[in-house]
Amino acid sequence: MGICSSKKEIDKIEVPNKSFFDFEINDIDGNLVQLSQFQGKKAYICVNVACSCRLTTQNYVELVEMYKQYKDQGLEILGFPCNQFKNQESKPEPEIKNYVTQKYGAHFPLFQKIEVNGNKAHEIYQYLRYNSELKINNKNEVKYVPWNFSKFLLDGNGNVINYYCPDVCPNEMIKDIERLLKN
Repeated sequence: MGICSSKKEIDKIEVPNKSFFDFEINDIDGNLVQLSQFQGKKAYICVNVACSCRLTTQNYVELVEMYKQYKDQGLEILGFPCNQFKNQESKPEPEIKNYVTQKYGAHFPLFQKIEVNGNKAHEIYQYLRYNSELKINNKNEVKYVPWNFSKFLLDGNGNVINYYCPDVCPNEMIKDIERLLKN
């Protein structure tokens, strides 16, 4: 499990009693999307994408290569820009989309910026974070799971299988992805 070294105590979050596929969110072009339209895949990666934070070229290159290699085998990557550090990602959605698709050739689904701070955190982030924290913490103590280029691996049922810290390169996830794709 990718437990980050920068742990901090946080307040408990309220998580809607939903499955991953029950959520709806606006895509990067502003269209409302039901995540249920992505059902039927064997594995999902939810990842933060941005153009004005410390994302490395190598992370984007690896995600794009991974998507090309495994998409037909049942992998879906879902990209979520976020505001983790008080409007760190100040670029508008069209600029983020252009950056990710034109500069790196990423053609996986992209969504509008989501809030990941405090009680205004978007419910999809709350779902991912809560289910990741259940995996990496004992039930009496909740540790912080950051979002900034974190990667969340979900199985075909939308259950969080693993959480990977920002410093984990996408290629380090391949064994876990291949295991899900074989099922």
